[in-house]
Amino acid sequence: AVTSGIIYHQKQVILRQKQKLEAMRSTAEKIYYAMKSLEIQIGQLEDIVLLNADAAQIEDLLEKRRQLGELSTQYDNFVSEIGVYKKAPVEKQVIFKMARVFGECDVNVPEGFVDEVMRYIAMWRSTGRLQTALNRARSYGYVQTIGKALKENNLPKQFLFLALRESEFFPNAVGKITRYGYAKGMWQFIPETAEHYGLKIGPRYQEAVYDPFDERFHVDKATRAAARYLRDINNTEAQASGLLVMASYNWGENNIREIIRTMPENPKDRNFWLLMKKARIPKETYDYVYYIFSAAVICENPRMFGFDFDPLWAER
Repeated sequence: AVTSGIIYHQKQVILRQKQKLEAMRSTAEKIYYAMKSLEIQIGQLEDIVLLNADAAQIEDLLEKRRQLGELSTQYDNFVSEIGVYKKAPVEKQVIFKMARVFGECDVNVPEGFVDEVMRYIAMWRSTGRLQTALNRARSYGYVQTIGKALKENNLPKQFLFLALRESEFFPNAVGKITRYGYAKGMWQFIPETAEHYGLKIGPRYQEAVYDPFDERFHVDKATRAAARYLRDINNTEAQASGLLVMASYNWGENNIREIIRTMPENPKDRNFWLLMKKARIPKETYDYVYYIFSAAVICENPRMFGFDFDPLWAER
């Protein structure tokens, strides 16, 4: 009877601990998505302030930044107390960290996401294409060029890997014909989007050739345009979810953006985790997101993931 009483007590203690952890995890999620909502407001307000430079709007922007800092500290404390990172293998920790970098909540990473990322890392490992493309980006200074444009638009430097997936950092890349015309350049802009973001389209836009008069092939100009485009997606339809930004950028001729727009307009109810539950996204887009995400993970610590090159962000 004494033994059974002890066992019962131990089970109750474990149950209470689990309930406490679940409550903390739920609170952490709420704080996280409150942070993301503030980030969107800040991004949208920054655009207005840049146009108007109104003193009251500037003050509002500073106050929102202060609130964001407080929420970030609270969230970090909850994550530490929950022990999300302490309990995970090092590889898993890097994946969690990258999820947060890209605007996804690292305390509610879905079951199976880590395994899927590791599967794409293995696919990168089966070919030398990643290292070859990164060598090209480093050699021609594209890492610095892209990083600067992303920083100016308050975007994570890891969005650089969209250019990897789009063109493997070839500035003169020409894509396949689509109903919107040829996608061209490192960022594979179609004509309409390129013009919307201030790029001049060359006279040979209807031909699958390089055109020196087409600014989509101009690395600096196209990169600045791409960063603004990514920022706009981030602050509107993607609701600060970096993985939704990727999915939207890749939308091509499928209806992924239309699917995203049917989701509630707030970060808690519109993010990549929920998109995966809501819809069976096209394989092209699925691959696109996972290849980019896994490349970003690899470049945090290449040798840990079986690659023989230095971290992309290492001081040189």
